[in-house]
Amino acid sequence: MRVERPSPRVTIAQVVAGLSPGAIDGRCALTRIDASHAETAYDLHRQAMAPSADGPWDESERRGDFNQLLARVPSFFIEIDDTISGYLQVLPRREILHVVNIGLAVACRGQGHGTTLMRWLQAEACVRACGLHLKTYRTNPRALVFYRRCGFIQSHRDARHWWLDWWPAGGGPTVQPRRK
Repeated sequence: MRVERPSPRVTIAQVVAGLSPGAIDGRCALTRIDASHAETAYDLHRQAMAPSADGPWDESERRGDFNQLLARVPSFFIEIDDTISGYLQVLPRREILHVVNIGLAVACRGQGHGTTLMRWLQAEACVRACGLHLKTYRTNPRALVFYRRCGFIQSHRDARHWWLDWWPAGGGPTVQPRRK
């Protein structure tokens, strides 16, 4: 006699409505990245990530990974004074906005644009009654300092990354986001 085992219950995070393009403040706005601008987006990604990558930058592997993200994660250019100055990829989930990638051009750093963008993301999370989740390379301590200054708390770390979470005041997860 064969006994059927019940299959384990798997919970898949529910995707909810994404962020909308538009103005963040008087100088900064988000515009959607479409396939015709994939090369510009990848150039921004490489500029932002390659210096802190934890190993050699394998161009074909990284480009392939980035193209897959463009296909499945809502992606935006960050425009400052009508100039493409960075990019943002955010995967909206029911309990978190997962900031998959964020990068500003070197010339735009240290001027408050990152803080403005992060405060806007936090306001979006508050409206949705959810938190923010992201990770950064451990070889990028400057990013860790920035995220902590913005109220993020380290939730996990491994040999390559720090995972950080932010929750609105009095909030917190009812279900822990899955970690790889």
